[in-house]
Amino acid sequence: MPNKNLNLTFFCLLVCLSVFSQKKNELVWRTPEFVQGQTTTEATAKYGRLPDNLQAEVRPPVWYLGTNSAGLHIDFTTDADSIVVRYKVKGALNMPHMPSTGVSGVDLYMLDRKKGGWLWSAGNYSFKDTISYTFRSIGSDLDRLYQLYLPLYNTVEWMEIGVPEGRIFKEVQSNKKPIIIYGTSIAQGACASRPGLGWTNILARNLQSPVVNLAFSGNGRLEDPILELIAKADPSIIVLDCLPNLGVIPERSEAQLDSLVYHAFSYLRKHHPHTPIVLTEHSSGFNSSILNHELNARFEQTSRVGQQVFRRLKRDGFKNIYLLSNREIGLDINSTVDYVHPNDIGMMKIADAYTKLLRKLL
Repeated sequence: MPNKNLNLTFFCLLVCLSVFSQKKNELVWRTPEFVQGQTTTEATAKYGRLPDNLQAEVRPPVWYLGTNSAGLHIDFTTDADSIVVRYKVKGALNMPHMPSTGVSGVDLYMLDRKKGGWLWSAGNYSFKDTISYTFRSIGSDLDRLYQLYLPLYNTVEWMEIGVPEGRIFKEVQSNKKPIIIYGTSIAQGACASRPGLGWTNILARNLQSPVVNLAFSGNGRLEDPILELIAKADPSIIVLDCLPNLGVIPERSEAQLDSLVYHAFSYLRKHHPHTPIVLTEHSSGFNSSILNHELNARFEQTSRVGQQVFRRLKRDGFKNIYLLSNREIGLDINSTVDYVHPNDIGMMKIADAYTKLLRKLL
């Protein structure tokens, strides 16, 4: 009889421990409240980059690309040792020259606010109808600022972040003025292997400054609706990196390109009299080691027009304007996946060049 009582007690203890363990590991799911990296407080799709009222003003490709979450991130603190992210996207998971982890994945970085420096966690991912990332054994440290970067080339429909029950999870908002970057596919993130390696995101970590990514693949064309959006914002620096989408073609002469760039500077300077404005040459091409002679000549011609209009702006009295050259960026034969789009090495080179220049301007 005593043995039966002992066995029953032991069984009850195991059941209680099992229930406690399951309860301890149960996840509490939260829908993010604050998405960082958007330009305006006007009504904007939760994981989009353009305010709703711009849909009627921009061309359809710009609007569609603006629904991609490039450069957006969720900032938070937590003492959880594991974090699970699940979400759904609207578009194809990958592209021929860019993997699912970059097109549709998320990426988790942590700023150690006590010791300084950035940490990174490699998540276990599953790309199905609902995508999931699980970040395990990351340590419990409320002195970290977590940044969860969202997909570079896809549109997030919904997202939830789960941490074990009883753990702290608190979102954080930045009140710093952002660097605003108006650019092309290269700035949107093609072809980084994961979101944190898009050069605008690397730049944000290097400078510990918020960055707004207004880059639209094939559609960075210095168009008035986007310039007006930038004009309404309160940026610390404005970067115009649109020359890769503004080549001299039968429909666009050198004079017309000159006029586009000059107009962009004039308009932005009118609304932001003292904000630094950076013009960037075509980052890819015209390297003698890259054997694409026709493309090289075309890229070099575009940058030459950019140089000429920049000199004219200086002669006309524009102050606090800067030119980032192709030479300073320095892409080489190991830096791209194709004729123009940087790989992770190229992304680092671009980010380093911008970091060197912009650090002086902040």
